[in-house]
Amino acid sequence: MARPRYTAHRRLGAVVAVVLMATAGPAVLTAGAATGSGSLPGAAPAAPADATAPVLKPGDKVLGMGRTGFLSQDADDFALRRWTRLADGAVTAVPYKPRTYLSRDSDIAVLQNRATTTLRDLATGTDLFSLPLDWDRYAGAVGSHLFVRADLSGHGPLDVYSPSTDGPVRRTVTGLPADASDLFVVAGADGEALVRYFTGDGTTAVAHHLAIVDLDSATVTFSRRVPAEGSMEEFAYALSSGHVAWTEYESGAGTSVVVLDRSTHKVQRFPMPTSGRLLLGLAGDWVTYSRPGGLLAEEASTLIPLTARSLTSTPTRKLLDHTVSGFDTAGDTLGFVGGTVTGGEGLYRVAPGTDGVPVATRLAATGEPTQVTLLGQAVPTTVDLDLAGGKLPMSWELSRTNVTMWVTLRNTRTGESITEYVAQPEQGEDPQPTRFDWSGTLNWQGSPNFWTSASAGPYTWEISASPLNRVGPALKASGSFTVIRKTGAHDYDSDGSPDILARDESGNLWLQDVHYREEWRETYQNPDSLVGGGWQAYDRIEATGNIAGAAAPEVVARDRSGVLWLYQGTGNGKAPFTTRTRIGGGWQAYTLLTGGSDLTGDGRPDLVATDGSGRLWLYRSTGSATEPFAARRLIGSGGWQTYDRIAATGNLAGAAHGDLVARDRDGVLWLYLGKGDGTFAARTRMGGGWQRYDDLIGSGDADRDGRPDLYAADVNDAIPAPFLYRGTGAWQRPFRPGEGVNLIQDSRWFNLFA
Repeated sequence: MARPRYTAHRRLGAVVAVVLMATAGPAVLTAGAATGSGSLPGAAPAAPADATAPVLKPGDKVLGMGRTGFLSQDADDFALRRWTRLADGAVTAVPYKPRTYLSRDSDIAVLQNRATTTLRDLATGTDLFSLPLDWDRYAGAVGSHLFVRADLSGHGPLDVYSPSTDGPVRRTVTGLPADASDLFVVAGADGEALVRYFTGDGTTAVAHHLAIVDLDSATVTFSRRVPAEGSMEEFAYALSSGHVAWTEYESGAGTSVVVLDRSTHKVQRFPMPTSGRLLLGLAGDWVTYSRPGGLLAEEASTLIPLTARSLTSTPTRKLLDHTVSGFDTAGDTLGFVGGTVTGGEGLYRVAPGTDGVPVATRLAATGEPTQVTLLGQAVPTTVDLDLAGGKLPMSWELSRTNVTMWVTLRNTRTGESITEYVAQPEQGEDPQPTRFDWSGTLNWQGSPNFWTSASAGPYTWEISASPLNRVGPALKASGSFTVIRKTGAHDYDSDGSPDILARDESGNLWLQDVHYREEWRETYQNPDSLVGGGWQAYDRIEATGNIAGAAAPEVVARDRSGVLWLYQGTGNGKAPFTTRTRIGGGWQAYTLLTGGSDLTGDGRPDLVATDGSGRLWLYRSTGSATEPFAARRLIGSGGWQTYDRIAATGNLAGAAHGDLVARDRDGVLWLYLGKGDGTFAARTRMGGGWQRYDDLIGSGDADRDGRPDLYAADVNDAIPAPFLYRGTGAWQRPFRPGEGVNLIQDSRWFNLFA
């Protein structure tokens, strides 16, 4: 194989996320109980928190963890490095050098510029020695010992520099082959260094080796050839007094963690479920492994948690829910940046407990939660859907966005709701809020296959965000808001969209909700919702709009003795009308009734009626439920008997007055523009062919474009064929061509629409 590429400079840390709140001291987390989802068998009890623990500055990068403190880089100032003492949180600034490392198994920093390398004891603040050294020859450091390659090509021999009273002492490591190259210290513990190197070149097979070097004698005490297949970035190593561990990759077999017992030379292999870089550690008779960066992973993996596996039996323990980076520390102690659901994000120490089982202890908190958390939300407390164009923009800021998120919006008055998927922004350094624009649509009466416009009233929102990586529980959060919108003509459920009333042959009255889907530019009519029975007592039912001051449109119904009755609207689609109120008798004189247009300019819809002599009468509404109409006024002296259908449409032509359409017995439709004083201008011919429809209804604004529309239906068939004629706002051509209404209807015969 080709020689793996080697880079001398290796970053030993990762960004620690922004602190959101100050935290108490570290919590000693039980092995296996780190996620708050229940302890695994054998978990140790948690130790009390220490209130003196240091806190990481927001966004700092941890560069290494030593015996008594940790080294970090400032989030806002790249040149500022800090040494934080674990005992009391005391912070000391570290002199700036372009490259700064923490020597393994120690509190000693390696400070480098291009030509000089200095070892400084951060615990005492003293420099051990400085060495003129091109940093490309740097091969690592363990304790107070600096490893240097002989030349810039990365080949041996390998020298060790150690402090003395007369300056640094150089020794050459003995026991390495003459053709060793790419030498680098990959682990260190208890006076020993683990050195990785390669032999061979382009003409011979490349071999990957590990060697243990005794620091006192600068002598190789152990070496082993290990498989070289794989990339440099995926190799991982660990060293302790009792074991050596590394990762191997084989085509077809994937990645394995391999652990060698130094006393018996017994080798154990633990196949991993997938390949990729791991953080590897040894803590007593346990090996630990984790794939770093799992907190932001887009899928779940058993390698995301920091797992400890026994080398003497079969148990495993979950120590952290995820890791960001890992560090060599003293003896059997390991350091990790990561987090748990119960303990949050921070710097953790992993070490064997009193029973030998590794335990994770939080040393420094970042304040960031590990589980998905809602950091803020922007949902208006009140929204006028008419002014907002039927849209409600919402946003939520989550601690991370690798989630599957749904939002449920519910009308608490009617119970109608909708649940929608919410797409997440791409993950980046600067978190972006999760945005969702609600179209003002709900599922009609709880059916996911039908939609209706949201009515005015109180609402709740609830989000559920489930982590794709399964780190932590699903986030659930909720809030409330209020919807404001005008109630339109024929809008019996207060959702701003017209509804259709239809009576079947048994006398049952049904409400059919009409909904226009703007994004699809199609009109839908939902299945029947029963209003009630007994409506066969009436020979005429007519929608009037809000004539008596109710919260929603009303209807009048004429019984067969000529008495007219008022049904006030409630705005509740399941019970849209109150008990009837008697208006008066004598209404059998009229052949046609229609209401809904404001013909007099007082802001209230009025009623017009034609009598048997062809005269047209105006009943101006008063706003009173007991006397809803003023005395009638003649506004058409004759000729109206030529029409078999009339419909009050509202303002078709853009003026401030309501209008009227009338169909003659030849199927020609005529437009009467209102003057605002209860009278009309001369009629205008709109076109023929309208005899195909059994009923015409001035439905109001069905498509929410601010202009009234006309609804037409043929109810001579068992399943009606409705059409919507959308208004244009121009009196010369007040309607667009008819568009079919998508209708799902039980087979029943209707004998009246209103």
